[in-house]
Amino acid sequence: MIPFQNPTIYIGGLRIDEPITVLTDLIFCAVCFYAYYKSKRISNIKAIKLYSLFFLTTGISTLIAALIGHAFLYHFGKDAKIYGWVLGIFSISFSLFAVLNHTKSIIGNKNYKTLRNLSYLEILFSLICTFYFWSFIVVIIHTTFSFLFMVVPLEYLKYKKTKSQLSLYMIYGVGFMLIAALCHLLKLGFGIWFNHLDVSHVFMTLSVYSMYFGVKNFKTIKH
Repeated sequence: MIPFQNPTIYIGGLRIDEPITVLTDLIFCAVCFYAYYKSKRISNIKAIKLYSLFFLTTGISTLIAALIGHAFLYHFGKDAKIYGWVLGIFSISFSLFAVLNHTKSIIGNKNYKTLRNLSYLEILFSLICTFYFWSFIVVIIHTTFSFLFMVVPLEYLKYKKTKSQLSLYMIYGVGFMLIAALCHLLKLGFGIWFNHLDVSHVFMTLSVYSMYFGVKNFKTIKH
């Protein structure tokens, strides 16, 4: 049982568990899909394409989590959460390769290849641990590694060198994502109708929009 879990509601004969958590998940999904739709044609540069795919797959993984992991978990069973977790690992991985491609000119080809290979190993290790421990904590650790130890420092280097607005808003986005993770881990909520998951989803939405804003401004700056 989730602390302060949203009460179940019924629409006709349809049972929906955790309705506010589902709703905030769906709002987050909508922002992800909007970000993908608006960003996919901004540039043919690989980094932008990868960030765009990050938006798309994050939206899909969250949609699966909303429906299978929350609204209809009673039907699919707890083991079905693994689908959202695995896709979540892949979606975050797109941000890893996006930042590596975006900062390749700054870090150099040798460092790029080293970090790329390290990322492959970390993704594989995360997938193995997800199935072994069967826990969402693995996804959180993977996300933390990707954003705090890869995206932030690399995009900071890029911003310091070029004043890239993409880099700046990626860093802002990670800040919002960190707040979301803390809300989730520390169970910071307002009660049964707006619990820690719901609060977390609000900051996740701000995070993705901030990242999209950075991608949107990519075409207005020189790299």
